[in-house]
Amino acid sequence: MSLQDYLEHFSVTKSDIDAVLGEALSRGGEYCDMFFQHKISNYIGLEDNAVNRAYTDVDFGVGIRVLNGDQTGYSFTEVISRRAMKLAAQTAANIANNNRRVKPVALKLYNTPNYYKIDIPWEGVPIDKKIPNLQIINDRIYALDKRIIKSSIGFINETSYTMLATSEGRVVHDYQPMCLMFVSCIAEQNGQKEKNGFSLAARHGFEFVTEENLNRLASESVNRTVELFDAVKPEAGEMPVVLAAGSSGILLHEAIGHGMEADFNRKEISIFSDKIGHKVADPIVTIIDNGTNPNVRGSINVDDEGNDSQETVLVENGI
Repeated sequence: MSLQDYLEHFSVTKSDIDAVLGEALSRGGEYCDMFFQHKISNYIGLEDNAVNRAYTDVDFGVGIRVLNGDQTGYSFTEVISRRAMKLAAQTAANIANNNRRVKPVALKLYNTPNYYKIDIPWEGVPIDKKIPNLQIINDRIYALDKRIIKSSIGFINETSYTMLATSEGRVVHDYQPMCLMFVSCIAEQNGQKEKNGFSLAARHGFEFVTEENLNRLASESVNRTVELFDAVKPEAGEMPVVLAAGSSGILLHEAIGHGMEADFNRKEISIFSDKIGHKVADPIVTIIDNGTNPNVRGSINVDDEGNDSQETVLVENGI
C-alpha cells in the first residue's frame, strides 16, 4: 500500500496532519507526533469438543504526543476528523507553556523494510475457513493419547494498519499481520492429573495454518502434558539449567530488559546506566535483540516512534 492508500484508509489528508501538528506545537512544545492505528483482532475458541467462543475486537484512532524536555503530553481520539484531532492536540500541547515556536517540517514518506511478507491476508479469510482447523487439532490430540481427558484450543489472528507522522517531517506506515494458535491439555493417569500446552505464533497470513503446524500443535501439547507423569522433584541446591528459545526470553526481559531501556538510561535511573563497557555477566553470555528476523512474532518493520527495527547487541561476551 502507498502513503495515499494509508491516508485514505484513515480518512485524513496531509493538510489535516499539518494543521494538527501545528496545533500540537502551538504552546511551545519541542516535538510532536501523530500515531494512527486500525487493529482488527479475531478469536475463535474450542473447548469440550466444540467451538463455543468467537469474538472480534476493533481498535481505531489516533494518539497525539507532545514532548517538552523530559515532559510528555498525550491525548487521543477515536474520531478521525480535523476538529477532533485539533482538540486532542490542544490537550497534549498543554504540557508546554512558553513563547518558543517550532514549526513542523514538510511531511515526507520514509520507506521502511518489510520483514513479514505474506501470501494470504487475514481480511480475506472467512471464519468458516478457520473453524475446521481447530477441530482437526482437537481430533488429533485425543487420537494421540487415551489419557487426554480435556483440551482447549484458541485461534487468534490480527491485522494492524499503522501510520506515524512527526513534526520533523517523517511519515512511515506499516501493515502488521499476526497469527497465534495455542493448545492446552489435561491428562489423567491413575487418579493423577497433569496440565500443559503449546503454542505457535508468527507474523504470517493464513498460509501459516499448514498441516505441519496443526500436527505440531497437537503432538507437542500432548507430549508436554503426559511427560509430567514422570516428573520428579529436583534436588535442593544449585545446578546447571539449560533454557530453550522462546519463553525463556521472558525471564531475560524481566531480568535486564527494562533496565536497558533508553529512557531509563538517559535519565540515569537504571542500574545499567554506568555499566556500558563493563562486565555484567559471565564471558559465555551474549545477548542480541533482533527485530529483523523474517515473519517472527517479535519482529517489526518500524517501531511506534518511526525508527527502523534493527539488530542490537545488548551484552557481548559478558560486557
